Amino acid sequence: MRNEGIRRLRPGRFRDGLDASRLRRIALNGLAIAVAVVLPRDTPQLPGVTVLFSVLIALWAVTTVIRHLLAPPWPGAMWSVLLVGGAVCAGMSTQPSGPAFVASAGLFLLTSAVESDVRWIAVATAAGIAGFALAHAAAGGSPDAAVPSLISAVTGGGFGLLARLNGLDRRSERSAAERRAEKAVLEERARIARDIHDVLAHSLGGLVLQLDALEAVSAARGADEEVLVRVRGAREMAADGLVAAKHAVDALRRLPAGIDAALGEIVAGARALGMTVDVELRGEAARVPAPVAEVAASVTVEALTNARKHAPGAPVAVTLKTGRDAVLLRIANRLAAPGGPAVPLPSGGHGVAGMRERAQIVGGTLDAGRKDGVWTVECRVPYE
Repeated sequence: MRNEGIRRLRPGRFRDGLDASRLRRIALNGLAIAVAVVLPRDTPQLPGVTVLFSVLIALWAVTTVIRHLLAPPWPGAMWSVLLVGGAVCAGMSTQPSGPAFVASAGLFLLTSAVESDVRWIAVATAAGIAGFALAHAAAGGSPDAAVPSLISAVTGGGFGLLARLNGLDRRSERSAAERRAEKAVLEERARIARDIHDVLAHSLGGLVLQLDALEAVSAARGADEEVLVRVRGAREMAADGLVAAKHAVDALRRLPAGIDAALGEIVAGARALGMTVDVELRGEAARVPAPVAEVAASVTVEALTNARKHAPGAPVAVTLKTGRDAVLLRIANRLAAPGGPAVPLPSGGHGVAGMRERAQIVGGTLDAGRKDGVWTVECRVPYE
């Protein structure tokens, strides 16, 4: 895969707004935090317990808000601190309900996260049990005080396990659906490649031959020089169109799965034609489903072709941002100066309209236009 020319930024730089699932998660965590705060109310505690409890509540609240900005393993680390800290706080408390609830919430959040490693969960749980036992023994607590903590731990761990199994099932179903979609995309791509080759390439090849014959006949009959120039120009346009059609067929046949690998192939092809293309990938490419990746790849091909036709020699910047719910593709290049050189490639004048139609098929949007001498194509496609 020739994608070494792609610059990557760490995940979390792109947010697609506060979607419904994120708002629900924040609301549920906010409700749980409120319950944890109310539980130990009016119960005298040691000053150290109160401080530790307040710090854990603040950590929980902050992590909930910035969760989508944290790349692994930071979320798991935060929930582990919440689990172990809550367990220690419960062991030191005269009334452990609130701290035990915080510890069970940490256990739930750590266990329910599909990306959390099982060994990490086991180590954090063992550390929480040890922390509670040591703190409880040091505080000289009664064995009866451990009962609510045990109930909270079993409840949090049980619900976390159920949520984890449900998440694994959803991930498995999504993977199967993506594999089916990828197979369908590859089959459709092969069909389109055959159609282009059978119709467009053959037609342009015949047109080139006819124009060669027309030029020879016109020259033999002493045709006007302007006629010969126009015939040669038409022949060059048809030949360039034939080359472009062959490149499109080759791209359709060889583009690999995965948006990062596909962009690598597309950019390598553009650079082989003499273009200067800079690519930046922000986020996790694995998030992008196959149908969305196909649209992004086709829009990139069309936009680079347009840049080569209308602004030859101008550098092109391609930026792909993968969010939690959508992908944002931005392609920008400076416009050619008035009267500057242009590549005589055939154009039907429907490039932007065709790109917009491709995006709309999968529920996306596409905007294109010029500003301050820069032509920008921006395409946003949701994952569902």
